[in-house]
Amino acid sequence: MNAPATFIVKNNGLTQFYDVSYLSFSRNGDTSSLKQNAKTPYSEAIKKLTKQNSLNVVDKIEFKHQLHQMIMAKKGKQIKDLGTLSESQVKKCRKAIECMMSTVIFSRDKKVDYKTQQYLAFVTLTLPAKQFHSDKELRKAQTRYIENLQKTYNVKHYVWRAEAQKNGNIHFHLIIDRWIDWTVHRKLWNKQLDKLGYIDKYQDFHGDRNPNTVDVHSLKKDKKGRKIRNAGKYLVKYMTKRQFGKRAIIGKIWGCANATKKLDYPRYAEGETYFYKIIELINKYDFKKVVCDEFFAHWVGKSFDVISKHTRNLWRDIKEWFQLRNGNIQPRTVMQKEYDRLTRQYTYSTEQKEVIISSKQKNQKTSIEKQLSMSFLQNSTGGFVRL
Repeated sequence: MNAPATFIVKNNGLTQFYDVSYLSFSRNGDTSSLKQNAKTPYSEAIKKLTKQNSLNVVDKIEFKHQLHQMIMAKKGKQIKDLGTLSESQVKKCRKAIECMMSTVIFSRDKKVDYKTQQYLAFVTLTLPAKQFHSDKELRKAQTRYIENLQKTYNVKHYVWRAEAQKNGNIHFHLIIDRWIDWTVHRKLWNKQLDKLGYIDKYQDFHGDRNPNTVDVHSLKKDKKGRKIRNAGKYLVKYMTKRQFGKRAIIGKIWGCANATKKLDYPRYAEGETYFYKIIELINKYDFKKVVCDEFFAHWVGKSFDVISKHTRNLWRDIKEWFQLRNGNIQPRTVMQKEYDRLTRQYTYSTEQKEVIISSKQKNQKTSIEKQLSMSFLQNSTGGFVRL
């Protein structure tokens, strides 16, 4: 395979694989096998049931889903349980959370007030009365609430997860990248619930129109007051955990911002300096290989801790990787490199590629150029000239 081996650097491990994106071949797949294009008696029945804006159809949908599982099991295909995340969905959710956290942490300035820059916060949205709308309708309310956060309070990255409470009500967990006062969250969420009639229901029983429907806290302590040692691991576990003994959520159960979807782990291809530096770290420090085959391998370990302590240049490059994708620093262009696995070398083409250059480096470069210009003018004219 004429494709370079590539390392992906994660907070809790290292992954090596062959990056076929360097190869030019047709990747058009068969779209007829996609779920949205498969018309079956089950899919048609579910469409009719989900059009009803009520929770009364949940039991019917669960019954039909179980029949569908039995039919597909006879054909040798396994269907996941209703309202649960598949393995691929768990991987996507984990990637979104970990990349979002790294982006926010590496982009913040300790000299600036945390209330005016990106900040990780955990938000829980609940209902003040018994749910009488479908899950789909309440997801629309959550979408409008998130749009208010984006347009008014500059929320750029977020990840959300829908779960069912013991009383059957749906509630939402969100990770957002801005500090916003809890009173603002409650006002915005209650405004959406008021349109659906939940505030009126609450007023009939309690006599006021300001129910406590929002819980907001930082990622320093969990809900029980215990200190969170590894916030990334805690959030991934909390957002991807499987629910037992509760009703299934009908429809989409997790999502993230479009900007969050575009985030990715740092990658280093074979032939680059940092690629071989990572190999040295694997051989020298405590990394445990848990998966290994001909084209894929994964090591578990505290990779960010090891890199930050022993390889300063690589650690700086990882932070700039996330800062660039967050828009904190500006890219510059250099010649595009194409990898040849036979010679294990890169060849330069005429195409351009974005490479990291920090704003600090850019200012230093401008300052040096100005000093050189001043020195040249002084030597040539015998005096200073105002630029």
